Amino acid sequence: MPTRPGAEVLASGLGAAVTDTLFNPLEMLKVRVQTSETTAPSAARAVYAKGGLWLLWSPGLQATWVRSFCVTGLRVGLYPTALVGADSLGQKLAAGAATGALSSALANPIDMVGLPTRYASTAAAALSIVRGEGGVGSLWRGLGATAARQALLSSGQLASYDGLKQAARGAGATEGTPLHVCCAAASGFIGQLFCMPADVLKVKVLSGDHGSVSACLRHTLQHEGAAGLYRGFLPAVVRQCPVILVQMPLIEQIRCVAGLGHI
Repeated sequence: MPTRPGAEVLASGLGAAVTDTLFNPLEMLKVRVQTSETTAPSAARAVYAKGGLWLLWSPGLQATWVRSFCVTGLRVGLYPTALVGADSLGQKLAAGAATGALSSALANPIDMVGLPTRYASTAAAALSIVRGEGGVGSLWRGLGATAARQALLSSGQLASYDGLKQAARGAGATEGTPLHVCCAAASGFIGQLFCMPADVLKVKVLSGDHGSVSACLRHTLQHEGAAGLYRGFLPAVVRQCPVILVQMPLIEQIRCVAGLGHI
């Protein structure tokens, strides 16, 4: 069926914004684990002791909302358009990678100002980076890692979600929320498995501790081995799977209300 890219991006962005607001504390804890030697439970206790439940929820929330519409909206919303006329697994992977890579141009500066461990607010983060770290261009530091992360996440998550739905319908399953929830849960795990190494490198580069992506990769492999590229995988999966499990069925419902049909 013909696609309506603008409406599809808005529908996806709205579903993502609602979902990401609910799960923002897990995103904050994931970043803290990846940029320090602490564990997720220890990080949660430390943050709660310092500022209570609000400090667990509020860091980077403004950037999260912008990211939902501008990044996830593009990544998920443009997938049907990128896939028009194609149906193989390879084409699904390529379509997901393309929309993910495109969204990375917006994801990078949003992620820079949204790192909750470094700045008091989104505005303070943007001003500090632009003034003290090399101008506006510094907002795109580590773009290679961000692009790789977005492409891998989008490729693995969207292709598996679409492919699993297609296979289930072929086996007799009916389109609906139960199918969306099951496929979303599986695709969240697969997407995080695809993108975890790039996710770790992206966070370390954006935190400013290791310089370039290649230098960060060498440092991680030398000091932590290949396992270091999957550091924080458990909290990342614990965050990713519930998010996708809620996000994709919600996006599907919003699409139906908007007359866009299912993904």
